[in-house]
Amino acid sequence: MHKHQWFGFVLMLMASAHALANLKLVEEKQCLQCHAVDKPLIGPSFKRIAYRWSGNPTAEKMLISTIQNGTREGGGQHWSETTSMPNGWERPMVSDAEAKAIYRWIMGL
Repeated sequence: MHKHQWFGFVLMLMASAHALANLKLVEEKQCLQCHAVDKPLIGPSFKRIAYRWSGNPTAEKMLISTIQNGTREGGGQHWSETTSMPNGWERPMVSDAEAKAIYRWIMGL
């Protein structure tokens, strides 16, 4: 394997490990009960969320707040009139660092 190929392979492995670590975090925080990566379930897919919020200057603040606090306490309805994320007390606690990691993972899809 040439030097450039090896470097590319290492970068790919690092990116994959990062993606898997954040998928594990999303799983631990029970996000996958309502969301999937690429198809709608109860809530929109993570890819759809990333697409919708891409380029929005308020995305990080709004999504991190919603990830931590749910729809009502996290900024109100911003996706659908009929579907809401559970409030923060109805699911595992998400720290600031975890919420930022989940946000970055979603927006990187």
